[in-house]
Amino acid sequence: MWKPTNLGLAGRSALVAAGIAALAATSAFAFDNMSPEQRAALEAQATEVAAVEGEAGAEGGERTIFDGVYTEEQADRGMGFFGSDCAACHANTARGSSAAPGLIGYTLDNKYADQPLYDYFDYMRTNMPPGNAGWFTDQEYADIVAYLLELHGAPAGDTELEGTEEALSTITIVPTPEG
Repeated sequence: MWKPTNLGLAGRSALVAAGIAALAATSAFAFDNMSPEQRAALEAQATEVAAVEGEAGAEGGERTIFDGVYTEEQADRGMGFFGSDCAACHANTARGSSAAPGLIGYTLDNKYADQPLYDYFDYMRTNMPPGNAGWFTDQEYADIVAYLLELHGAPAGDTELEGTEEALSTITIVPTPEG
């Protein structure tokens, strides 16, 4: 199901700006008394707001798991940790087994959708492995999350995923894009 939250801040701002511009250009009601100069100024202001908010999103504002938030090298490290301590229960594919639920696919697309990546990380860090939570360092848990994102189909990027609440809280889990 499509939700406007899937657009991100820049997308929502652009949508609002386009709506204002369309309304200003075609309305027979609200903007009838505006001069062409006033309409042009309103359209320019809406476009400027969308551009500024878009830059804020690109500079570390609102990001999703599909914005290249980990590196391939990090996912490779995470694969080692996952293989030695997680795969026995969650299976090598992380899609689950009779012993434990899946960690990707439905889990990320539905259970954790529209939540900060920190929530997923924090659950893992405070509960896994069972009976030995906290076995890994925060950065090693972040490496495991990077590997799980890779298995989920999220692309790698140029910057490593940091195992901090501050960094992980700026990344939103969103459903896998169609196509």
